[in-house]
Amino acid sequence: MAGIEAPFTANANHACSPPQNLNKHSLARFLDTRCHHSLDLLKQTHAMLIKQFHFQDNYIAGSLIKHYSNPNFNTFTTSFKVFDQVPQPHIFLWNSLIRACIDNKDPYKAILAYRRMVVQGSIPNKYTFPLVLNACTATEAFEEGKQFHGHLVKHGLGGDRYVLSAAIQMYAACGMVAEAKGLLTDGADKACWNAMINGYMKNGEVDAAKELFDIMPDRNIRSWNAMIAGYARNGMVHASKDLFDNMPQRDEVSWSAIITCYVQCGCFTDALEMFRRMLKAGMVLDEFILSSVLTACANVGASEQGRWIHTYVERHFNQLDPVLGTSLVDMYAKCGHLDFALEVFNKMKDKQVFTWNAMISGLAMHGHGRQALNLFSQMQQQENINPNAITFIAVLNACAHTGLVEEGYKHIDSMEKDFGIKPTMEHYGCMVDLLGRAGLFKEAERMINSMPMKPNAAVWGALLGACRIHGNVELGERVANLVLELEPENSGRYALISNIYAKAQKWDDVLKLRKLMKNRGIKTIPGISLIECEGVVHEFIAGDHRHPRAKEIYLKLNEMLNRLKSEQGYAPNTREVMFEIEEEEEKENSVSHHSEKLAIAFGLISSSPEKTIRIIKNLRVCEDCHVAIKLISRLYGREIVVRDRARYHHFKDGNCSCMDYW
Repeated sequence: MAGIEAPFTANANHACSPPQNLNKHSLARFLDTRCHHSLDLLKQTHAMLIKQFHFQDNYIAGSLIKHYSNPNFNTFTTSFKVFDQVPQPHIFLWNSLIRACIDNKDPYKAILAYRRMVVQGSIPNKYTFPLVLNACTATEAFEEGKQFHGHLVKHGLGGDRYVLSAAIQMYAACGMVAEAKGLLTDGADKACWNAMINGYMKNGEVDAAKELFDIMPDRNIRSWNAMIAGYARNGMVHASKDLFDNMPQRDEVSWSAIITCYVQCGCFTDALEMFRRMLKAGMVLDEFILSSVLTACANVGASEQGRWIHTYVERHFNQLDPVLGTSLVDMYAKCGHLDFALEVFNKMKDKQVFTWNAMISGLAMHGHGRQALNLFSQMQQQENINPNAITFIAVLNACAHTGLVEEGYKHIDSMEKDFGIKPTMEHYGCMVDLLGRAGLFKEAERMINSMPMKPNAAVWGALLGACRIHGNVELGERVANLVLELEPENSGRYALISNIYAKAQKWDDVLKLRKLMKNRGIKTIPGISLIECEGVVHEFIAGDHRHPRAKEIYLKLNEMLNRLKSEQGYAPNTREVMFEIEEEEEKENSVSHHSEKLAIAFGLISSSPEKTIRIIKNLRVCEDCHVAIKLISRLYGREIVVRDRARYHHFKDGNCSCMDYW
C-alpha cells in the first residue's frame, strides 16, 4: 500500500498484541482504552489498522493522532504522518491535529495547521476556535488572533460562550484590555471574567482588576487564584497574602500562586514556611510548585529541604523534565553542593540550553573556570546545542573568577561573529570585571570606551570594585564620582568607596563621604548571614543577640577568636571599619562580630565535627573575615563553604578555593 509504512509488523503471539478478530469500531475502542500508556501496544494496533485498511478513517486517524501526540511518547511527528494519509480530513481530524500541536507546546504549528485547513476548504467549528485562540494566547500572536476573531464572527460563533472566553483571554493576554472588555457581556462565563482580571493585572491595572473581582457575580476558586497571581506579578506580596488567607477554599493552584508570589518578591523564608503549610494541608505537588520552592531553597541555602524535594521527585515522577531538573541543578549549585549538581546534570536525559546555563554558571560561581569552559565546549560539540546570551554571561563570569583574560576576549569576540548574538551591557560588565580583577585598568577603561552603548552604573561599579581590590585610589575616586552620579541612592556604592579610602587611610575622605550619606539619607544595608541546621534556616546580623542560643554562640565566638589569636597568630584587620569608631578595641570588637563569624560559631556548636558548615551572605565577605575563616577551617578541622554576593569560597585546611583572587 503506497504512502505509509507500518511502524512494525503486528505479532499475533505477542502477549500485549491487540486481538486479531476485532472490527474497525472495536479496534478504535481498544485504541482509546488500552494504548494510552504503551507505545509498543499503540504501534502494534496501528500496524493492524494499516493491515485492515482502516488507517484512512477519520475517527481512527483522530485517535491515532491523539495517542501519538502524547508528550511522554515523543512521537509528535508521527501525528502529522498519520494525518497526511487521510485523503479528505473531517473538521474533527483537523481539530485533533491542532490540539496535538498545543499539547506538545508547539502553538505556532497549531496556527499553521489552521491556515492549511482553511486553504484546503474545510470549515472550522466551535471546537476549532478556542484551540487556535489559545495558540495565539501562548505566542502573543495578536495579529493572527484578530484574524481568528474575524473568522469566528463570520461563521456565526461570536455568541458561543467557550469561543467568547477564548477570545477574551487572547486579547487580555496580548495586552489589548479594551478589546477584551468590549467582548465581556452580562452572560459571560467565569472564564471570561477571570481572563479580564488576568488582562488588567498583566497591564498593571490593579485597581481595575480588583473592581472587576468585587462585582463579579459568581466568583470561583480560579477568580481568587487570578487575583493572587496578579498581585504577585505586580509585587504586592501583602495584598496577595491577605487574599490567600481570606479564600473560602484553596486548591493546588492557590498554594502555587502564593508560594510563587513570595519567591518573586524575594520572601524566600516565607515561601518555605508556606510550602510546609501546604504539605500539612495534603495538597498534591506538581513540577511548578516544586520548581518555585527549589528557587527559595537556592536563595537561602536550604539544602536539606532541597534534598527532600529531590527524593520526592525521584519517588513520584517517572522522569526529570528540563525545568524541574534545572531547578535541582541550580539549587544544589547555589547551596554549595556542586557534586550533587553535577550528578543531577549528568543524569538528565533532556537538557535544554537553560540547563547547560545553570551548570556552567554553577561551576563559574565556585571558581571552576576551566571546567565551566570545558562544559561550554561539550555543549556545542557533543550535544549540538547553540548558546544564548545568558550562556555567555556564565562563560564570561567563569573567566572573571579565575583570571582567564585571553579566554574572555575570545568568547566575547565570538558572540556576534559565530552565533549572531550582540553583546549587551551585562556582557561588557563581565569583561570589565575580568580585566579589573586582573589589574588591567587601562584595558578595562578601553573596553568601557569601546562599548556601543553608554555604560551604566553596574559597568562602572565593576571597575570600582577592582579599584578596591588593588587599592587604586586615583582611578577609584574618578570612577566613584561617575557611580554616585548614576546611582546616588545605592548604599553599596558608598560602602565600596569608603573601603577604598579606608584601605588607603584617607580618613578625611571617609568622613566627607559619611557626611554626604547622612545628608542624602542613605542607610547602609546590614550584613546578613544564613545557615541551615536540621532543616531550619537561621539568620544572623552583625552584633546580633536575637537568637535563642545567643549566649552559647557568643561564648563559642570568644573561644574561637582567642584560639585564633593565640594559636594561629590572627590579628583583626580594622582598616575597613567605619571612621566614626575611634578606639581600636571598639574596631576589633566590631569586625569580630560580623554576621558570618556568628553563623560559623553557631555551626560549630550545632553540627557534628565531620559536617561541612555552609553559609550564605548577602554582601561580599570582608578581608578580615576571609582571613579568619581560612584559619578557622585549619584550627577546627572543618570545611566551610561561604557564598557571598559575588561567588563561592570553599575553606579547607587554612586555604580558600578562590586562591585569594576575589
